[in-house]
Amino acid sequence: SSEEGGLKSAAPEVRRDVVQILTIHTAKGAEWDIVAIPGLAAGTFPGVSRGGKENWLTNERHIPFELRGDRSELPTFSLSHCTTNTQVKRVFEEFSDNCDALKNTEEVRLGYVAVTRARTHLLCTTSRWRDGAKAVAPSRLYEHVAWIAATHAGTILSEAPLPDDGEQNPQLENPLTGRWPRDPLGIHRESFDTAINLVRSSESHPLGDVDDEDSRTWIRDARALINELQHGKGKAEVSLPPRLSVSTLVALRENPAELALSIRRPMPRPQDEYSRRGTVFHIWVEKYFGQGALFDDDDLDPIDPLESDQTLETLKNSWLASEWGNRQPYAVEVPFETVLADTLVRGRIDAVYKEGDRFEIVDWKTGSKKLGPGAAVQLAVYRLAWAKLQGIELSNVSAAFHYIPTGITDRRADLLDEDGLIAIIDSYQFKSTVSGK
Repeated sequence: SSEEGGLKSAAPEVRRDVVQILTIHTAKGAEWDIVAIPGLAAGTFPGVSRGGKENWLTNERHIPFELRGDRSELPTFSLSHCTTNTQVKRVFEEFSDNCDALKNTEEVRLGYVAVTRARTHLLCTTSRWRDGAKAVAPSRLYEHVAWIAATHAGTILSEAPLPDDGEQNPQLENPLTGRWPRDPLGIHRESFDTAINLVRSSESHPLGDVDDEDSRTWIRDARALINELQHGKGKAEVSLPPRLSVSTLVALRENPAELALSIRRPMPRPQDEYSRRGTVFHIWVEKYFGQGALFDDDDLDPIDPLESDQTLETLKNSWLASEWGNRQPYAVEVPFETVLADTLVRGRIDAVYKEGDRFEIVDWKTGSKKLGPGAAVQLAVYRLAWAKLQGIELSNVSAAFHYIPTGITDRRADLLDEDGLIAIIDSYQFKSTVSGK
């Protein structure tokens, strides 16, 4: 970095997922949707040399203009008419002024390079105050950009007035401070801490009878929680409901403790964009086979309104290109109910294909991640339910997951039979073993 100006910088790679900070020279030739140029203050951009007036006469680092290839465009001087030191000094000062004017012109050209890096949006800023004690005026570049914004449908976001004479730099007089990491409570921190301290400093309530109805409600809840924690060392009895969905049976196989907690304290599950996309895709497949022709999105009647979604279109195209896209299924979206160990299990089969006397059940997966062994319970239930619906041997039915994004069909072997599925339900032994918290 100290010799010959250092190595030449490589051309930047334009990225859309980050904020890129570059010098104007490095950014030359590239383009971004949004470009911000700060520091358009007098003396900063266009800038001046920190050492004052500087040229090849005052600094040996610079090449004499006569030796440069662009010498015809550079300032010149002659001492042939000088007869006194004063005249020589005046020539040197005039040459130095001309060099500074040339530098200023080059800076303006550099400013042109900077503003033209923006494809659609350009943000230029300056400040009345910088690091010093005196106010700084906007530069020529800023004033020109502001004039263009004012006369050609641009926007002046803000404009600070010129400081009064003698006014001090507020950054030096009263510097801004901040807290990191950011307090998530912000301005509510004080009131929050006050409330917490009030609770901690309060006496325990005796939980006796009171006249206020609201207080009685809180007391009943508190007594119930205390009784729950004290009974059976914080354990509680949780029984399976008489009706189960296939997903509940899968959860029973994978994590029975978590299932018990969810049965005891059921919580609503919000539907995210991925589950909505899966719902819409299944409806599309059903429409595709039911009508025998592709439908536009406007023809669908999904649970949630379908918006333009390129990912959904990709799912459709991937499915059409798979081994199943050109095959006519024997049945689609088949609802069923079957009884396992006195428990009613309900579900819906995506598609059934027939090959001779054999049937293959396929469940469409709109995700690409391969499911674990516990998920095979879903296929086992579908397989058993279809065999019962058709009155055929279980050995004549197979089942598979098809992952649409990757086009992979996962045919599971050794699927559980009816006894194996009943064993999962019978193995549910969580009475007096689930935490009451």
